[in-house]
Amino acid sequence: MSTPLTPDAARALLGSRGWLSAVPADFRDAFLGACRPRSIAAGELFSLAGDDAAAGLGIYGVVSGQVAVTSAMNSADAPVALLFNPGDWGGYAPLIRPVRLANSRATTATMILHVSIAEVRRMLADRPDWWQPVATLTFEAGLVYARIAVDLLLNRTDRRLAAILLHQAGCRHAGQPADLHLSQIELAEMINLSRYPTRRLLAAFEERGWLAQSYRRISILDLAQLRRLADGG
Repeated sequence: MSTPLTPDAARALLGSRGWLSAVPADFRDAFLGACRPRSIAAGELFSLAGDDAAAGLGIYGVVSGQVAVTSAMNSADAPVALLFNPGDWGGYAPLIRPVRLANSRATTATMILHVSIAEVRRMLADRPDWWQPVATLTFEAGLVYARIAVDLLLNRTDRRLAAILLHQAGCRHAGQPADLHLSQIELAEMINLSRYPTRRLLAAFEERGWLAQSYRRISILDLAQLRRLADGG
């Protein structure tokens, strides 16, 4: 088992990866300085749809582990929409809308940094120009969901599966893959396919050396081939 990161090391990691790596240094330092660490057990539901700005952990960033995000904007049995990997952020909806719009559950032992919505609002009241980095976060999140929606329209199931595997591993067009901690049923629901065709496709990908599977875990081994397939090659 790996040794948990210290709070300073966790802040350094999130400051150098993802959203915060590209914002002004004064905002990044102030934001990370207000964050507090928390360890989340595998399977724990820690951010709930329907909570208002005063409830829950607030805005959180994934330091290690993985988080499954489920939308609460439609039916109660909606599948997992997105996996958050280290460097990803969630929980910011109450800054803009009255309540949280999604549920967040750790798929494996996870460490996060979090800051309350009230604290972030105080920061933004003092520095209205800091709304720009927050707007960047929400815009980029919208792009992620839009790109997933586009790939879900792919007619060929093998291409659709390859694309969604890459999205969920955080490497659809760039970057290195994180392992996916989810079941074949959850993956099948993501791509709107039944379990058995999904299992056959995963077995075919594994036979070609593109990925490896174990219990509730998929490791991507050949990014180039999966990207080529997803893009129609």
